Amino acid sequence: MVKTGNPDISTSIGVIDMSTFGDRLRQERERQGYNLDAVAEETKIRTYYLNALEKEDFESLPAQVYATGFVSSYARFLKMDPDALVSEFKSLAYSNPEPQPIPAVKKTRRQVKLPLKNIIAAALFLAVTLWLGSYVADYVTQRAAIPPPVVQETPVSPPVYQEEKKTPEKLTLAIEAKQNSWLLVKVDGVEQYAGLLKAGDQQSFEADRTIMIRAGNAGGIDLRLNNKQLAPLGGMGQVVEKTFNISTISNE
Repeated sequence: MVKTGNPDISTSIGVIDMSTFGDRLRQERERQGYNLDAVAEETKIRTYYLNALEKEDFESLPAQVYATGFVSSYARFLKMDPDALVSEFKSLAYSNPEPQPIPAVKKTRRQVKLPLKNIIAAALFLAVTLWLGSYVADYVTQRAAIPPPVVQETPVSPPVYQEEKKTPEKLTLAIEAKQNSWLLVKVDGVEQYAGLLKAGDQQSFEADRTIMIRAGNAGGIDLRLNNKQLAPLGGMGQVVEKTFNISTISNE
């Protein structure tokens, strides 16, 4: 911390201090041996604002709340009475003149004058509005008197329901040999027949779910599934395997 001046100089007792606000701050600072930079470092107040306080350059200070805080902090640092200095600072820097009374303004009644052409236009507008209102009322009355057209109802044909195809309870396959044909038949996955079916011989099988047939001479046998004649499985001498499922019997 830098001090300047002679710290032993003291103010004589009994001498009336006629110095100003800023002079007292400066004199006390110099009496204690501080320069502005040292005070700024200790109080965190910019040297520019400290110098403005000592020169009473109040126009250079920030808003009142900050400026009064600077004065209070500066006074405490110099061990002076902060309340007295703040009060004096406010009276010097923020003394407002008495407000001048605002002269009463005498209100005058304005007279509204409408041009003649505006009055004529308003009258014409009112007449047209009344005429249109009468015309619309007559039109609505005439429309209300006309009976609504008679709408003839077209008879609606009852819906046609298609009979649902029912799944048969059993699956029946009848086989008749026109020529000798070797056969393998499985019913619900279990082998029921394996051998040579000679021309003129017949076999019939009944299942709950599936019937699998493998024919060594597919064109040499006739098939009837649930009494419905089926197309040949294949050509003469052709080996064909086919499985009939009860859930898809309608597609056969």
